[in-house]
Amino acid sequence: MAKGKHKYNIGDIVTFKFLTGDVYTGKIIDETRKSDGTPDYKIRVEEPGNKGNTNGFTIYPCMTEKRIIRRDFTAIEVMKLTEKKKKIRTDKSKSQDLKDELNKQTNFLNGEIE
Repeated sequence: MAKGKHKYNIGDIVTFKFLTGDVYTGKIIDETRKSDGTPDYKIRVEEPGNKGNTNGFTIYPCMTEKRIIRRDFTAIEVMKLTEKKKKIRTDKSKSQDLKDELNKQTNFLNGEIE
């Protein structure tokens, strides 16, 4: 029995068609094999909530490569996007800290000592 090689990696964002015909986009969280050696995947789909937050998620196990329509992002692309978001957040917090420090200095120069 020949083992098939996995085409997708853990962390890849993929679009797949579920058994009911619904199309979902999710993140591969596990790679497994069926008893005949066919590669399959466990995919986690985030459910949207209010203001972009997620209310929960659904895990779809045993999705074969035949069910996966396309790879939207590789794991490396997802990591790069996450790093960019973190940099943007830290820049905003640093600018707010700078404003706070400038206000403290202005107050000190005006004779308002804390």
